[in-house]
Amino acid sequence: MLMKVRPILGVKSSRLKSLRRQLLDAPYELCTQKSYWITDYFKSNTHLFQKKSVIRDIVEKVHYRSYKKSLFSLAKGQELDQKKIAINHKLGQFYAKNYHEHLTSSLQVTYAKALAHTLENMELKVYPDELIVGNCSSKRIGAPVHTDLSGVLLVPELADLTTRKVNPIEMSSQQKEQLEDEIFPFWFNKSVLFHTSQTFDDPALLNDMLSGGYFILTQIAGISHLTPNYQKVIEVGFLGIKQEIKTEIEKLKKLEQSDENVTKLQFLKSLVISTDAAIDYGVRWSKKLSELAMVEKDEKRKKELCELAEMFKTIPAKPAESFHQALQSMMITHVIVHQESFQHGVSFGRLDQFLYSYYKKDIESGKIDDEKVVELIGCFLGKAAELLPLFFERATEYFSGLSSASGITLGGSTPDSDDAVNELSYLILSAYDQMRLRQPNIHVRVNENTSRDFLNYSFEILKKGGGIPAFFNDPKIITSLINQNYSSEDAHAYSVVGCSEWGVPSKSFPAAGAGFINLAFALNMTLGTYRGDFLQDRRGNKISDSTKSIEDVLQLFELNLKELLDVAVTGNNCIESVHANYRPTPFLSAIVEGPIQKAKDLNAGGSIYNSSGFQAVGLADVANSLMAIQQVVFTQKKLTLSEFVAVIDSNFKDYDSLRSYILNRVPKYGQDNLEVDQFSQKVSEIYSRLVSELTHQRGGRYLPGFWTMTTHQGFGKRTAALPSGRLHGECLSNGISPTLGSEKYGPTAALNSASNVDSDLAGNGMILNQKVDKQNISGERGNVILEGLLRGHFNGGGIQVQFNILDQDTLLKARKNPDLYKDLVVRISGYSAYFNDLTEDMKDELILRNTHHV
Repeated sequence: MLMKVRPILGVKSSRLKSLRRQLLDAPYELCTQKSYWITDYFKSNTHLFQKKSVIRDIVEKVHYRSYKKSLFSLAKGQELDQKKIAINHKLGQFYAKNYHEHLTSSLQVTYAKALAHTLENMELKVYPDELIVGNCSSKRIGAPVHTDLSGVLLVPELADLTTRKVNPIEMSSQQKEQLEDEIFPFWFNKSVLFHTSQTFDDPALLNDMLSGGYFILTQIAGISHLTPNYQKVIEVGFLGIKQEIKTEIEKLKKLEQSDENVTKLQFLKSLVISTDAAIDYGVRWSKKLSELAMVEKDEKRKKELCELAEMFKTIPAKPAESFHQALQSMMITHVIVHQESFQHGVSFGRLDQFLYSYYKKDIESGKIDDEKVVELIGCFLGKAAELLPLFFERATEYFSGLSSASGITLGGSTPDSDDAVNELSYLILSAYDQMRLRQPNIHVRVNENTSRDFLNYSFEILKKGGGIPAFFNDPKIITSLINQNYSSEDAHAYSVVGCSEWGVPSKSFPAAGAGFINLAFALNMTLGTYRGDFLQDRRGNKISDSTKSIEDVLQLFELNLKELLDVAVTGNNCIESVHANYRPTPFLSAIVEGPIQKAKDLNAGGSIYNSSGFQAVGLADVANSLMAIQQVVFTQKKLTLSEFVAVIDSNFKDYDSLRSYILNRVPKYGQDNLEVDQFSQKVSEIYSRLVSELTHQRGGRYLPGFWTMTTHQGFGKRTAALPSGRLHGECLSNGISPTLGSEKYGPTAALNSASNVDSDLAGNGMILNQKVDKQNISGERGNVILEGLLRGHFNGGGIQVQFNILDQDTLLKARKNPDLYKDLVVRISGYSAYFNDLTEDMKDELILRNTHHV
């Protein structure tokens, strides 16, 4: 049956070609839709959550003016004055006293009604050629500002947003005025960002969190990073979900009406409001599409619009009855999610598995053919690419490329451990091949039963550039999940969330991107070569005359890393507690398993499986540095440890020959050298063990990961020189990839080194960027090479690998003539991005990545 799919794979759709061009040509625009309507609802209903107070209103106006000045200071990289932090803290307590005594429970219903208000009023747009509709934002390519989360950080950049050098975003004068005069002044002291600053026991922690040199905590922007139960939506509809909620309400009503049960009833009520809002939203779409069909002149397009209007009479309220309906119901639910939550890592799961029955039914009945299936999936992928994350300028260093990191997972195994690849697996890749946009991510699960035919097709798609798909080692990941106390059935059902982290669709709230930890800074702490006041009262864990071996250095490194993690976890736990207490997500809670049964919000631990992910950044740099210390100090005895530290502290000034020796003669991670690879294994083991011992506010554990986005660039700028020969300000290593310039012995050596990284505890994913010369992997011979590299790495214990296949000339031309290369997609760190959207530093790194391999 699979062979019937193959001829269709080469058929090109004129519709998809048109959609692709529309999306590539669309400007990047600011979306204030959510912020406007949620503010409109809250301002009209403030009696629901706070008492009237003339004094508070006056204080708020004065406070906001001061708060804005502080934000401008932060934008310049300046620390907040401790007195201002203390005053801000006191004012926060003042506001809290004026809030309604049932703030948390009433907020659940209030936010549900605010979402309903947004869905009632947001503009509905249908673009030419679309067969899947829905507007994640008010713009074709839109960047929503989330003022209820941390959007207020954009205040200092509003004036320059349209002209900034990296990722300029178009904005109307009306939007700017609304944000400045109405939206930001209302939310500055009600947002997750503000409440987080109030929750810190140590007000100075806010400076540490925002400095960007030690760790990055992302969840002030929103938690997200999960795979909602889209399968349930298409199978039972929101009427079915609503009935499930009502059943739980009736159970609770029969119990004693304690404060706890009253709170639970309020929560379940908010879920009913949210599901009703989703149903009404579908009705709006049916009316809109009918109106458009009535005035449409083109008969073919009129028919398409009528069919879509008819669909929305059923979905998303009721179960989908066809493949097209299933895709549309899923996308419209995805749209609603993004009117409530931050748009990062909200993924689709194993589409080829749970959509297969709809595909098979329609194919066998003759209702649809494979060519049409590819077209529908392509339209779906286009809709998923319309959303942009909005980063303030400094955050762009850490998350370059504007990825929302939504993911689709293909292949893997069935519950009986058979190969799960089916016709849809091919057709989804074929649709991607025609669209080739920066997102969504596509991930392929690989095991010993994965068909060579499917792998070869994946390689053919990959060799055209863009780094999609990425590949994941099924047996290793399943074992990792079982070790985290997932059931065997759930572990086998995993999908990849966002970049490289994994979870069980609909049952996990991984919060996988919670934090990024600068390993190199922990080494700087150990050597005493860092700058700044971080942990200044804990400087006892640095080298001294008693440090006699590399093992002593490692022991001190572990102590400092633990100190760093403790501070980062304290900050993240505060952020997560703020989400639980001040920013419920009732709609998302309705489409994840657990919150309905527990009557508990997703942000408060309602999911069946709860975790938070912390990523290590700079693994190769630390391994190389430990190797350099071992060689220079303890083996070759070129310098004493204190003398070597002084050289490093000077940024190797006047020590060019020593630095040259370290760079060229000391073995590096990525060169398949056992001694240095043992250091990477030891450091990864230390990090994974320390993180795995930590717990978070939603009742689960922290999971260690090794992926970076572009935090290795942001951290690198703020990290002092290292023993490895890396100078102050240079970027750190990406994921578990070798440092730039160290891959002297080809991809096999790099893959072998990466296989030695301790992955038994790394439950939040790893990313290995592998550069392959385009000329070396052409044709069938190239597929054999790629499969050999992939299988060899996985058989050696590797978890993930992604291949960036581009030639240096193309990158150089794209940098010189960006308008000619709008569609050039490159792989970054678990996600792909348009080359033009990257920072200049990230473009440099990609060019250097390729240069070193060639």
